[in-house]
Amino acid sequence: MALTHNGTVVQLPTSRVPSGYTLPIVSTFTDWEYESNVRTLSVLKSTVEDSDRETTLANIIGNATIGIDKQVEDLISSEFDTSATVESYAVLTMIDSNQAASGENDFFTDTAMSYNCIVKFYVKSS
Repeated sequence: MALTHNGTVVQLPTSRVPSGYTLPIVSTFTDWEYESNVRTLSVLKSTVEDSDRETTLANIIGNATIGIDKQVEDLISSEFDTSATVESYAVLTMIDSNQAASGENDFFTDTAMSYNCIVKFYVKSS
């Protein structure tokens, strides 16, 4: 018995998907028992950045310590009894940065650059 997180569906606007990025194939389901509220997850840029934009987006989703999949797994583990069989997936609908999101000129601050990822996740148990 455990949590099986199927991954993150990328439903970003075309302008936010790097050219050449291959959308991940994620097993979704329509019989979910729980749909989360919209969540904003922060992913530290210095942890996931790569000179290749496609790799950076893949790291934002899949980094084992700070990526979207890891954060969603942690949220589900804290909110659900994962001693039963629990299955989930997430949907990424928007991404921007903590220094561009407000529309202000706050990029001169000493705040570490992060990606703000807008996600929802879906859960079912069996």
